[in-house]
Parts: sequence; structure tokens; C-alpha cells
Amino acid sequence: MLELQLNRVDYLKTISSVTTKCMRLLPRENVKKDTQKIALGESNGTVQLFSIRKKDTAAIFKTPLGKRISRVELGGRAGEITDRIFVAAESEVKGFSKKGKQFYAFDTNISDPIRCMSIVGSSLYTCTETTYTHYVESREADTVTFAAKMNDIVVLPLPIQPMAVVACQDRLLRPINKSSVLYDAEVPGIPTTLILSNKNGGPTKSEVVYGTSDGRLGQLEIGSISANTKWEIANPKHLSGISAIDFYDILADGVPDMIVAREDGTVEVYNFETTDEPILKYTYNGTESITNIEGGVVGNSNYDELVCCTYQGWVFGLTSQPLQNELGGEVVTAQNDDLKQRIDDLKNEVDELQRKLTVARERYQVAINSDTRALSTIREFRVNDRFELNRDDATYNLTIESEVPIDNVLLQCDVILDILDVEKNSAVMSFSDCDPKDNNAVLVTYRCQMNTTRLEMHVRTIEGHYGTLQLYITSKIQPRCSMLRRHTIKPLSLHQRSSSAVDPNKRMNTMKITGSFSYAEIHSWIQFCLADVPERPPIDKENRLVYTNIFLHTQLECIYKQDEAIFRSENVSTISILKDIMSKKATEKKIVLDISYELSNETIALTLGQILPMIAHYKTLTDKYNLIEPLKELVMDGSSDDVLTPEYRQVLTDANAISEQYKQTPVHLNRLCSMVADLFIDKHKFEGTNVKAKIPILFEKLNTTFTQPQIFIDFFNSL
Repeated sequence: MLELQLNRVDYLKTISSVTTKCMRLLPRENVKKDTQKIALGESNGTVQLFSIRKKDTAAIFKTPLGKRISRVELGGRAGEITDRIFVAAESEVKGFSKKGKQFYAFDTNISDPIRCMSIVGSSLYTCTETTYTHYVESREADTVTFAAKMNDIVVLPLPIQPMAVVACQDRLLRPINKSSVLYDAEVPGIPTTLILSNKNGGPTKSEVVYGTSDGRLGQLEIGSISANTKWEIANPKHLSGISAIDFYDILADGVPDMIVAREDGTVEVYNFETTDEPILKYTYNGTESITNIEGGVVGNSNYDELVCCTYQGWVFGLTSQPLQNELGGEVVTAQNDDLKQRIDDLKNEVDELQRKLTVARERYQVAINSDTRALSTIREFRVNDRFELNRDDATYNLTIESEVPIDNVLLQCDVILDILDVEKNSAVMSFSDCDPKDNNAVLVTYRCQMNTTRLEMHVRTIEGHYGTLQLYITSKIQPRCSMLRRHTIKPLSLHQRSSSAVDPNKRMNTMKITGSFSYAEIHSWIQFCLADVPERPPIDKENRLVYTNIFLHTQLECIYKQDEAIFRSENVSTISILKDIMSKKATEKKIVLDISYELSNETIALTLGQILPMIAHYKTLTDKYNLIEPLKELVMDGSSDDVLTPEYRQVLTDANAISEQYKQTPVHLNRLCSMVADLFIDKHKFEGTNVKAKIPILFEKLNTTFTQPQIFIDFFNSL
């Protein structure tokens, strides 16, 4: 197989941003001669169709709808070419022919805007944040309401009856049959995008490929009673989340390749030629967040390419057409005359834009000077930001995307947390001193370079500390303005919703709360403590939630109803945090609570048994790191490494890997030692004893017995 080489060719820049699944390639009428047309929906409500002719865009139609477009899909009658363009704008769905004539308009009359949509024949499937609806011939056939938000939808082309599968924010895929959910299929991350395997569902017509917000990929075969995992690709390099997936034979080997686009601008090509699992064959590293990608023939009918669209609205192709020809050792630029003409046209276009800008500024100055009451209006710009927990390293991924260049970003938080920079960021990060009187615990500034539209950072939280993280995003547009975004730091910020049942035989600490509180009140208190809790309590009179601490892998079970709530966890600190929050919330409502506990000493040993091996690992890593420089000096003095023991020789051999792993070791050690201290304090707090003065003794023992867990556990319980 030849090595894949793709070259970037820019086609178009839209006026506003383009969100996920708002670009589609229309099928070719004549496979040998025609190129594919590109349908595009912008955030400002403009839908357009254009083609590429000699690397220039040729507009076919451009229609302003006036409402933000959230989805673009292709449809058509059963058995015909799917060349009709359907657009979702807020609660409406409109259809356009390939010549721009509107032939369909349907208002769903739903108060929430449509987030995702699919069209199969005469059936329309729509999803708002929490409501799934199936329409047949524009008449409602089925509807389901979910507690979790929906991110995407695909429809399996099953022979008997198509089946919708929705991807939900609570890390579940849910197959839907008419108005009922068949089952919940858990995936390792929050699914952000779905696609049918090979775009047709695979051999069984029931295979779905998903991408997650933490950069994972996987394939599920959706059965009638359960889902079967075919393969999964983890994310050990901590790459950005998956924003788009497509299948196209870009390698020209007869097997459709999986094309993956990531939020940081990376494009990956996976091949299935020799195995059922994907193998990475090609990577393109971009700088802008890619929201749409699709393989096809666009710029030249003889060459395949990957058409990409970024959040800022850049449409470009990664084409297999060679831009240079090698002849006799000399490199001759292909189509040199066309390239020169294109450069001249671009220079003329830039000159014309500068002239128009000068005229507009002069008019602005005249208007300001002639009217003393005139005010400058601030241009609105869209910002897409996310704050999501990454289960791989127990940190939150904070991403910021803007449709205009960012000047600076100020992060302010009223609780202690760690802000970790990402290598791919080009911004300069600086910390400021905080005064607790101003309710500031963290102040961090990012000063961005020219044309920076995306920032990514990692946030490490501490359970028990809760508050609000505020982002002040300042753009480079004039007059200067700033956008404010807020994210909540939950008290149990490292707990993630889980569908796994709690083992009834597992030893747990139990807290039971009774009092004159309503079902809605106890639900809101739990929602304050934990993420992914539905906004409204379920219809059932009793609810049960299960969470997993992704750092310590302990479980938390919440069972609650009116006047009663039961919390079970292996970690005493989790129960202690819940007790403090519940007591505070009840006091605010002037509700008297009766709180009882059942604590198990076995759970203390189990929790420490999970923490101590991690402490031993990081302390051993620290010792090895501290040996690297002395060992290097010893060898540099002329001594052979034969004088070293095999263990020390291995340290020198692995010096680079040890240094890389050590970067975050001090932070992890402090975090783990703090957890041991909190566990020690919380255990004795339930027993009515204040042991904060004994913390130094505890840490001293920990430093000497971290490799002997049982000795430390016995000492822990004896203090």
C-alpha cells in the first residue's frame, strides 16, 4: 500500500461559525465527470450550496433563513438519490432542492430548538435537549422524553423497521423502538457524534461507530436486547475530543476508511484492510477546531479528498491531487499560471477590502462627530465552551472556541483548584496573587497570539471544595468587549454517573437522612452535589442514582424519596461531604433533619488499599528521578556503568521516560496525601473526635511505611 499524502487547499470562509453536522456533500450525478457540491448551514441562519471549479467557489444558491441552523441533512424518496437538502433551524425544518427552491417547511411546535436530526424516506427524526420525536409524513408518530441531554442520533436501516439510536450526555446510547427505550448501552465517555458503520450499518445493518468528548472511539452492534462492543480505541495521548466521523475509501484499496476529525484540528485516517479493528494510517495536524468532515470528489473529478469545515467557517480540502510534480530531480510547480493568477486575484481582493474598510471608518468618524449622543454598538460573537470530566487523568477538560480571534482570557474561581496548561496552546499563561477578601482563590490570565480562536486547558479540582469558575473572554474586535461564561464546581466533582449496579454484598458506609422535605427538595440538594443529575425529579416516587469516583474507583449510591434519603459509599469522606451539604441546605430551608450512620472499618482499609499503592508508585518515581543527575555525573566522571547495579543502570536507561512521568508527580502526591488526611479527619469526626493535631504524626508514618500498607492501616486505625 502506498503512503497517503494529502495537501491542503482552502476553498471558502463563511461569515459566521459552522457547528457540527452542518456540512454535507451531495452525491454526484455523473460519476466520471462531475464533482460533488457542498451544502453548508451557518450559525447566522444562512444555508448555501456551492461547487468548486478550478479551485474557485461557484455559488448555486444562498438563502438567509434568519434563524440559527443546528443541522443539515440529505434526504430523498425511497430508492432515489438523496440530493435534497433539509435544514433544522430552531424548531423548524425546511427542505431545499439542489437548485435552491424551497419545497418543504415544517414547524415542530416544540419550545426547545432542534439539536440533532435524521431523515429516512418520509420519516423525520428530531431531538431537542431532552425530547425525541419521530414524524411520518410530518405527523407525530412517537415521542420519548429523557432526563439526560441528547447529543446525536442515527437511524439503523433494519430490514423490518428502522430503529433510532440516540447518544446521551450521561454516557449512554439508547436504542428506541416506537415510544420506548429498549435498553441502555454504556460507553466509556460522553458520546458527541454517531455514524453508521461504513455509512450503511455494516453487514448486519446494526453497527454504530461513536466518538466521545474525551477522544475515544468505538463500535457497537445494536441488538434487540443488548449491545455488543466490536472494538474500542482508547486515548492514551490525551488528544482532543471527537467532533466528526465519516467513512470513505481515501486509500483507494476497496475498503472504506474511517475518517476522524478532532476538536483541536487533527484529522486521522484509519484503515480496515487487514483486520476488523481500525489501524491509524495518516494524521493531519491543524490549528482550528474541525466541526465537519466528509470524504468525496470536490476540487477535481480525478482525485479524492477530505472536505473539512472549521468552527470559524473555513472550508478546505485535504486532496490527494499532487501540488508539485517531480521531474528529473527538479521540482516544478503544477499549474503555475493558475496559481499566479489566483495569487493576483487574492491581492486585488485584499486591496478592495482595505479600501472598503477605510471608507467605512471615515463614515463612522463622521457619524460620531456629527451626533454627540451616538454610541458604538458591540458586535455579538459566539463562543462555544465546554467543561467536562476526563476519566483518564481525573481532570476537567476546559475548551474555549470563538468565531473571532481571542485577545485574552481571564479565569477566576472562588475555590482552590489547579489550572494545567496544554502544550498545543500558543497563549502565554500567567498567575496573579489573590486576596481572599475579594472572594478570589484563583486568578489566571491567558494572553493570546494573533488569530488564536481556540484554547484548551485542564482543571484539577478537590472534592469537598465547591464554587464557580468564571471565564472572561475578550475578543480582538473593536470596540473591545468581553464574554462571560460560568461553570459550576460541584462538591463531589470527581464522581461520574454510572449505570453499573452496586454489589449488595460489598461493605459500605451508610447515611440515612429523614425529615420533612419534599421529593423535589432532596432532588435539588443531590443535584447541587453531583453532576449529571436530571433537572427535574423523575415521575417515580423514588429515585436511585449510582456514581463512581473516577480517581479512587469507589462507588456512591443515592436512594431518595419524600422525607427520606439513603447514601451508601466505601469512602467515608464522600459520606462526610454529603452530610455537610445536606445539613447546610436543610438549615437554609429551616428543615430539621434526623441523620444516622452505619460506618464500617473494613471500608477504611479498602479505601486506603486503593490510595497507598498510588502513593508508593509516585514516591518510587520521585526517588528514581532524584537519582538521575547523580548517576549521570558518576558516569561522566569516566566511570563505566558496569559499576552500577542493574537497578541503577535501568534508571539511566529510562531517564527520559522517568523525567516525563515526573512532571505531574508532586501534584499527584499532594492530592493523594490530602485524601489520606481527609479520610483520617472524617473517620474520627463521625466518632466525635477532632484529630487535626495528629496529622503531622500521620504523615510521618506515611513517609516510612507507604510500601507496607497493612502496617500503615493498623497505625491509621490506632490513632
